[in-house]
Amino acid sequence: MLLPLAQANPVGGLNLQFDPPVPWSSAWGPTFWMALVGVPVTIILLYFLKLRRKPVQVPSTFLWKRSMEDLHVNSLFQRLRRNLLLFLQLMAVLLVMLALLGPQMKGSTRVGQRYVIALDTSASMSATDVRPNRLDEAKARALELVDSMGSNDLAMVIAFAESARVVSTYTGNKAQLRDRIASVRPARSGTSLRDALEVAAGLANPSKQFGEGEIASEVQPPRLMIYTDGGFPDVEGFSLGNLIPEIVVLGEPPSEAQSTPGTTAEEASDPGVPPSNNVAILALQTARNEERPDQIQLFGRVRNYRDEPAEAVARLLRHELDQPIGEGRLIDAIEVSLPARGARSFKFDLPDPGPVGLEVRLDLQDDLEQDNHAYAAIGRPRQARVLVVTSGNRYLLNAMTTATAGDAAEVVEIRPDDLETDDIRRALLAGLYDLIVFDRVAPAEPPVGNALYLGAMPPGEAFDQARLVEAPIVLDWDIGHPMLQYVRDLPLVLIREARVVDPPPGSTTLIESDKGPLAFITPRDGYSDAVVGFSIYGEERALNTDWHTKLSFPVFLYNTLRFLGNVEEGLGDQVQRPGQPVVLRAAPTADAITIDPPQGPPSDVGRSDLGTFVYNNATEPGLYRLSWGSGDAIERSVFAVNLFDPRESNLAPRGVPPEGVTGREAEPYLIKIGYTEVAGTRTSRPARLDRWWWLAMAALGFVLVEWYVYNRRVYI
Repeated sequence: MLLPLAQANPVGGLNLQFDPPVPWSSAWGPTFWMALVGVPVTIILLYFLKLRRKPVQVPSTFLWKRSMEDLHVNSLFQRLRRNLLLFLQLMAVLLVMLALLGPQMKGSTRVGQRYVIALDTSASMSATDVRPNRLDEAKARALELVDSMGSNDLAMVIAFAESARVVSTYTGNKAQLRDRIASVRPARSGTSLRDALEVAAGLANPSKQFGEGEIASEVQPPRLMIYTDGGFPDVEGFSLGNLIPEIVVLGEPPSEAQSTPGTTAEEASDPGVPPSNNVAILALQTARNEERPDQIQLFGRVRNYRDEPAEAVARLLRHELDQPIGEGRLIDAIEVSLPARGARSFKFDLPDPGPVGLEVRLDLQDDLEQDNHAYAAIGRPRQARVLVVTSGNRYLLNAMTTATAGDAAEVVEIRPDDLETDDIRRALLAGLYDLIVFDRVAPAEPPVGNALYLGAMPPGEAFDQARLVEAPIVLDWDIGHPMLQYVRDLPLVLIREARVVDPPPGSTTLIESDKGPLAFITPRDGYSDAVVGFSIYGEERALNTDWHTKLSFPVFLYNTLRFLGNVEEGLGDQVQRPGQPVVLRAAPTADAITIDPPQGPPSDVGRSDLGTFVYNNATEPGLYRLSWGSGDAIERSVFAVNLFDPRESNLAPRGVPPEGVTGREAEPYLIKIGYTEVAGTRTSRPARLDRWWWLAMAALGFVLVEWYVYNRRVYI
């Protein structure tokens, strides 16, 4: 128990506190301290009882006057006056009593301690196994540390989840630190300790200035206080430097020791995984029934982290796009029986509902509410409107009108001469086409929409320096780009002639050759121009390449239709996680889209240089409604954000080995930062300098002086 005597002493930076071995609040505390207070009182009483007078007969009253004077001298205040032995004994007892109070002191006149307080705000920190939740408990622990700081101590605060942010730079202002810590809010994403360590290492040792105007005269190794439940992977390849880490582990410990801490991403029914009171939805995906195309199937997986079987009801709710996301309308429900620390799958079959948002909700009580919900988005399938400008390139037209490509796009063919007609000009300037393919021809002005140029260059000064090269050889291509997915045989393609140019700034090279870039994609006023420097035909209708005989040719064109044509299947097959950017597509005429999140006001997002809409505020799991257009032409869509993180759903804390587990058996429970294994603790308090022994030594000195005075009969 800490009894603060003085929070701070501006003279010398003193911070004095007492930590008695027998607190007053303990069972024997009142008796012990009352008995201790009675010691000096007893010593004083003994001095009064020490004098014993005996009646004596005297032959004369001549000595009466002297006796009266002796009685006056032995009065109360006269006896206490000039008694050195009594003074020494009382001082010794007083110093012993102060030593038993356990005085502790922090701070000095020259150097203060520095703290880096890192608060884990990830999804698992919202668990309620610690009341009210783990994050609030972490903030309370951090506030205790701030309260114990001395006047020369400095602290900074970092909040981390999927990424880290500085909540407060170095300051010794306790009120400001309290406000900043209280302002930390829970995140709904996973955990990355590496980001927090990188931020802490970068800000741990400023040379002199400490952000909030604080200046240190000497450099102290900072103490890194990490308040977390350990739900993150080990940090490989990181050096702590002069950071001194201390991990305070929060969360209800497992009831029994387990052989492994259970933090792997894929978890089956494993008795080695410590149990926790949580049931989570870890996957949810929609697909169209191949046998019945008018039917949508919803597949999901639920995991039970408890040490006993669980029964749950999974309810399927429907959310309309023209209404704010609320409780939803129940359309189906199934019972899910889960084994102890095991997983089960479930499936819903429903008629194609059109553009809606779907929610699966588990009806049960556990320690983490967030992963009891999962969301899926079903949009309206959208075909791309594609205009092909070619002089009868049948290989190009055949590849773009296959059955698969026909499902993705509606293709319209025109001749190069048609570009001069008023109808086509107005269509290109009005953005009526998602993608325009120019085969060996270029328009006078860039169209309003994405474009693919084959054997031609877009209009503009940046492409005037294109040069003709012969027999280029493909050296490399960007297999990670969506337009080149599943493209593998480009080195086998023979090319007679091609046009190459240095791509403008901001471009992405798709295909590289020994003569320069053969293909690249470049941004243009919110749209994208993809350029391939060669076409199937050359001059006078002669074949210029054999690419049309390779499998990669139709694959490349189909990828281009999907990527540049804004094709949407209508089923949200891509998993969006909280905190990650979401790339969205809309009609080519839309300059901005409105996004209505599950919580908070709607916001508008403009078209990027690549023709997409990038939304960076998808921080909450749930359904996000999209809309663009005006009046009767408003179009709506939806996308879903889900947690789906086994590390966050597994609420068993990591960092503290179970009781009785030591040595190599304890290594899996330790948190590794680089090559350093850090053992966590469940309780932590700031380091203080014990000063009780100073008082004990002073008391011993007074006792020695008292012994000397008594034996030498020294009087004052």
